[in-house]
Amino acid sequence: MHKPKMKVTDYLSKFVKPSRPTSTVDRYFKISLFDELAPSMNIPLILYYSAPPKDINGLFGNICDHLEDTLSKTLSEFYPLAGRYIRKLLLVDCNDQGVLYVLGKANVRLSEILGLGHVSDPGALNSFLPCEVGEVDEVNDPMLSIKVTTFECGGFAIGMCFSHRISDMGAICNFIDNWASRRNGIHKHEVNSPIFNLATCFTQRGLPELDVRMPRSSVGVKTIARHFVFKAKAISAMREKVGFNENGPCRPSKVQLVVALLWKAFVHVDQANNGQSKASFLIQPVGLRDKVLRELPTNSCGNFLTLAPSRLRPGEGENITFPDFFKILRDSVSKTVKDCTKTLTHEEGYQVVIDPYLESNRNMFTNNVVSFYFCTSWCKFSYYQADFGYGKPVWASTGKLPTQNLVIMMDDHDGDGVEAWVHLDQKRMKKLEEDSDIKAYAI
Repeated sequence: MHKPKMKVTDYLSKFVKPSRPTSTVDRYFKISLFDELAPSMNIPLILYYSAPPKDINGLFGNICDHLEDTLSKTLSEFYPLAGRYIRKLLLVDCNDQGVLYVLGKANVRLSEILGLGHVSDPGALNSFLPCEVGEVDEVNDPMLSIKVTTFECGGFAIGMCFSHRISDMGAICNFIDNWASRRNGIHKHEVNSPIFNLATCFTQRGLPELDVRMPRSSVGVKTIARHFVFKAKAISAMREKVGFNENGPCRPSKVQLVVALLWKAFVHVDQANNGQSKASFLIQPVGLRDKVLRELPTNSCGNFLTLAPSRLRPGEGENITFPDFFKILRDSVSKTVKDCTKTLTHEEGYQVVIDPYLESNRNMFTNNVVSFYFCTSWCKFSYYQADFGYGKPVWASTGKLPTQNLVIMMDDHDGDGVEAWVHLDQKRMKKLEEDSDIKAYAI
C-alpha cells in the first residue's frame, strides 16, 4: 500500500511566558557590538528523539506539557528570549510577551526520516519548525519560537527558531542545556545560569548588520538545498590528501577539510558556468568564546563571533589543489583568531571584528564580479547531549533557508563525520552534485 506524503498537522499554538515576571531593572536589554553586526534572521535547529520507554513517560507525564512547564521556568533566567526587539533603539524590551510554542502531529514514523541516511528534500524538514525561516527583527517577531512534533511511533522532534540578533550557536546551546537540565523538575546546579554581560564588555557602535537580504518568507524563492554527508572514513581520506599522518602534529579540522572540498567544487562550478572562475570570497564565522577572552564565562549569552574571510583572484582557483584550498582557509581562521586575541582587549582593536562584516556586505551581492559563499559550522556544540528526560537526540538537523551560497555544517550522530546543508541555485546545484570530489567523498 502506498504511504501518503509526510504531513504535519498543527493543533495548538500559544505563547509561553516566564514562570516569574522579569524585574523592572532588567526590562531593557541593550545588545552588544557583536549582536548589532549579526544578520536579521532566525536560526533553525531541530532535535529528534526516539519514543521514550513507558516507565519514563509515566514519570514525566505528557511530553509536551513537561517541555512547556520546564520551558517557562527556563525563560525566567533567559528573559530576553521572551521579549521583543526594538530595532531603532538597539535593545530588547523584556516584556515577557513570551515564546511561540506550537504542537504538531506527523503522519509518519521517525524511522522513515532517519532510515535514508541522508535527506533528499531538506525543505520537508521545515514542517518541524514553528515558523518561517527568514528575516526577523520586526517588533512583533518572537525572539524564540519552538515546535514539538510527535510521530506515529511515539518519537518526537523539537524544532526551534532563535533570533540571531541575540543568539549564536554557543548561546543557543547554553539555553538548550539549561532547559534540558530541568528534566527532573529541579534545576541542576552543574548547569550555570546565563550571564548577559557582553553588551557591557563590547558596547554597541550603531553599525550596519551583516546584510544577507533574506526574505521573511520562502514563497517564490528559487533555492535548492541538499544534504551531503561526509562520514569518518571520508574525513580520514581527506586528511591523508592534505598530507597529514596520525603521528604528526596539528590534526586538520574536519570542518576545514569539508569547507575546502566544497569551495574547490564551487570554483569549478563557476568555471564551468562562466568559462573561467570569477573572484571568489568565502566567509567562515569563528566563535570567540573559547579562543579570545579566557576569563569570559562560558555561560555568557549573546553573539560572540567574528568572520574569517578567504579570497581568490579571478582564475586563481583553477590552478590550485585541494591542499591549497585547505591551507588558505586554515590560515584565514588562524590569522583571525590571532588578530582578535591581540586586539579585542582594547577598544581601538574593535576594527578587526568590524572590517570583515563591512567587506562581506560589499562583496555579497556583486554577482557579476565576485562569487560569495558563507560557510558556518555548528560542529562540536552540545545539542546532541540535550536530554530532556527521554534520552539524547538520535539526530539533529537544520532546515531549508531562503537564501543561496550558504553552507551549514553539523556533526553526524557519531560525532566524527560532518553533515553539510548546502544552498545554491538549481543550475549550480546540479553541477555540484556531479563534481568528482563530491561524488568521491559524500553520500
